[in-house]
Amino acid sequence: MAKYIVNGREITLEKVNRKEGVLKGFANEREIEIEVVEQNGMVFVKKRGVLIPVFFAYDNEQNLHIHLNGSVFMVHKKTIEEEAGKGEIGNSGGRIEPPMPGKILKVFVKEGSEVEENQVLVLMESMKLQVEVKAPFKGVIKKLNINEGQTVGAGEVMVEIEKSV
Repeated sequence: MAKYIVNGREITLEKVNRKEGVLKGFANEREIEIEVVEQNGMVFVKKRGVLIPVFFAYDNEQNLHIHLNGSVFMVHKKTIEEEAGKGEIGNSGGRIEPPMPGKILKVFVKEGSEVEENQVLVLMESMKLQVEVKAPFKGVIKKLNINEGQTVGAGEVMVEIEKSV
């Protein structure tokens, strides 16, 4: 399960299955289904048979800005540190989930590896973008649940990291 802030509103996204361009899952316990189409290097959402172009970009804080049908949505994935402040994950450990569904291109760490804050752990590809997944804090890799070439969905735990004291 992953938590996001979308235009200031918290959304909990449970595991999403991605098959044949259709994203299915649950957001705040409500079932969602989104058909995504890629054509000529562009991404579209298909709604009632109409293709609506989607444009997206990351800012310096790794917030995702999605431009869809004249509206802009700023999506911020809550960090382990933000969640730890609420006592939901705890200060000593963390579960790293993908920022969005995609394919694992490269894993830079192994179980037992010591990592520094902001160190790149995983390189993944999502919707033709390469995304670096970084360590939110200094720690030790306790468990790797991914392999290169594997496809991961939202809410899947890729890496478990224990914070160093």
